[in-house]
Amino acid sequence: MEKKYKYKLLMGLGILLAGMLVAAFLEVDILIPIVLINTGLIVFLATAFRLFKSGDLPDRDERTKKLAAYGVTYSWFLTLVLITVLIWVDYFKLLELTAKGVLAILLFFMIISANVFRWHFMRKGDVE
Repeated sequence: MEKKYKYKLLMGLGILLAGMLVAAFLEVDILIPIVLINTGLIVFLATAFRLFKSGDLPDRDERTKKLAAYGVTYSWFLTLVLITVLIWVDYFKLLELTAKGVLAILLFFMIISANVFRWHFMRKGDVE
């Protein structure tokens, strides 16, 4: 196992443990330990998943970088389309939109669409 995977796994466990200790021994806002526990769990699971998925293959090569770049580009373009749709929704007062709600929609849409496009291009083998 490479050092970077060991460090990331240990970092995830450390953040997770810190969240548990904060929840058990300190009287703070409940949001702090929840964020720490979730962050630690996400870092640990994402690292473990990447480690077991890739095996001995390199993490990044020219092909995967190209496919990821195209995925992000397509995601960015669709996000611009979504912004236009949200402007029309607000203009015609179809929904009551708040700044926090719009930012959350855009954030999750960008993350999900970039990963969907990357997965699609990886499965397809190329972008053309």
